[in-house]
Amino acid sequence: MIFISAHSDTNFKKSVVKITDGSYVGFLDNFVGVYAAMKALFSGEIKTEEVRIELTYGEEKGLIGAKEIAPEIQINDLVVVIDVTGTPTDKDIVIEKCKSDKLEKFLNETLDGMEYDLYKDCPDPISDQDEVEVYKHYSNYTFFLGLPCVGGDYNSVHVSCKIASVDAVAKALVLICNNYENFKKMIQ
Repeated sequence: MIFISAHSDTNFKKSVVKITDGSYVGFLDNFVGVYAAMKALFSGEIKTEEVRIELTYGEEKGLIGAKEIAPEIQINDLVVVIDVTGTPTDKDIVIEKCKSDKLEKFLNETLDGMEYDLYKDCPDPISDQDEVEVYKHYSNYTFFLGLPCVGGDYNSVHVSCKIASVDAVAKALVLICNNYENFKKMIQ
């Protein structure tokens, strides 16, 4: 099974998004991640039925939503956490916390032609805590699929995320889902 997890709560009291110079600008954590997941789902391009999308709550309160669904995850499930990242990059996507060599190989093959940064750890200077911290205790194959944001601490101020990043994350999700059979073969 592929678990796609995006927290849908926010610590902001109001949410307004503007489009400026090819970017979404506003309090984006993590509505922009939810939007990318929904773009992938509603594209109609995901061909496998082995996908579960979870829009969790409580990320700002001890990851309680992730903790509720985590026991349903199996050791060989592929778990993708989507959220904003402050990791500096000129790419549309940042992959973090990809500790498995097999998963890294799968992602490099699956996302061939896309531009992204890939890290085994989390170089985000704003936060290194997210749902991966919960799911990694249930699955050997977890990673963070980040939407790069600039402009400050995405937990407290308006930030900017390229529209191209949302589109790239949605495309990456479709590719990952549609190549899931190859992933299962790689980990056997």
